[in-house]
Amino acid sequence: MAWQTLRQKAVADDRAEWWKRTQWALDRALDEDRDSKALGLAALDVLARSELARNEELELLDIAWESVNGAGEITGSGHHVSAELSGSAAVSQHRVQVTAARLRIRLDERLGRTTPPGTAALAKEAP
Repeated sequence: MAWQTLRQKAVADDRAEWWKRTQWALDRALDEDRDSKALGLAALDVLARSELARNEELELLDIAWESVNGAGEITGSGHHVSAELSGSAAVSQHRVQVTAARLRIRLDERLGRTTPPGTAALAKEAP
């Protein structure tokens, strides 16, 4: 009995720490700065792998993905439709798009959904 109580507390502590990390990553993913956004999305991808993330949490991460990615659509060729950018802004935006696509694939895998081909193609590109 004591072992079960101790195990339950350990799992609760682990989940609480997972959520703290997720809050940090969500803050970065929703930041205006593209480099911070890419970092947050990449961290969410790692956190989405954890068995501590139940379907409810994965659905919350999916909402965050939609908030970041909702302004544009990924075409069938894997290219993201967005405003014309140049130089480092374009590189940063591409990094955000690739990390968002990778997060989408992870969420789709965990939630049993099919990833659109354009998203899968984009996720394979170098960030």
